[in-house]
Amino acid sequence: MMTNMNRTDLPQEHKKNTAASPWPLRAVTLLIILLTILLAGIPPALTLMRRADAQVALGNAKTIRLALQLASREAYGASLPFWSATDTGGVTKKVRNRVLTDTKTPGDFWVLQTDSAGYEVLRFLYHEGDFTVLYQKEPQSYQVFYNQTYIKTQASGTGREPSW
Repeated sequence: MMTNMNRTDLPQEHKKNTAASPWPLRAVTLLIILLTILLAGIPPALTLMRRADAQVALGNAKTIRLALQLASREAYGASLPFWSATDTGGVTKKVRNRVLTDTKTPGDFWVLQTDSAGYEVLRFLYHEGDFTVLYQKEPQSYQVFYNQTYIKTQASGTGREPSW
């Protein structure tokens, strides 16, 4: 015959198991919820940080453009060369050192195209960290690119292309 048992009538082992089981379950559930919220917030935060870094690179590229414009005017006024296809960055060493010293930007630049006289910059690239900025005079525009390496290979000393 079955009797109605109260919680007080249960064996001692059963009382401990039923009383203790909700606490770990609640803790694990809360931990899973917190981890889900945290992991869901990481990608937007990284996107905002990358966007801020892109804005910094764009600002530095604009600074380089102004310094190049000033250096080209100074070179033109002194009848000195500005553009040079053989030197690093597409400008003479003197101009390059002047621009880098004046701007103190952490990146590097390359003048890609000048006008027919060789003094007005029509296109240049600025590279800083994982960002590349392309400037174009007509129509005036800046494009900021994020560089992400997907495949990196290194050729061995055999003179052949790397094997995939």
